[in-house]
Amino acid sequence: MAERKVNSVTTPSGIPVELKEYITAGEFLDATEGKEDIAKSELAQKMILLAVVSLNGSTENILATLRALPLSDYTFISKEVAKLANADFTQAKTSP
Repeated sequence: MAERKVNSVTTPSGIPVELKEYITAGEFLDATEGKEDIAKSELAQKMILLAVVSLNGSTENILATLRALPLSDYTFISKEVAKLANADFTQAKTSP
């Protein structure tokens, strides 16, 4: 499988964020495996760590950097990660 592309977005306050193009099924399953009652905040952190490649140009301490951002930026990034987790953009192919 080819290396995943990275997409760049910019938060409302102008912070650059690089996100993986998609989250694999294996990554998602590993993050949620065996945790029926996983806390929303824990799952959100895991999903962010899976999806965010860099935040404000840095690949280090993503969660700490995220916590220091304005809430509007956090919400923006969370929505971008949710889009990857929901992966609701593909359509089934039909036979001709």
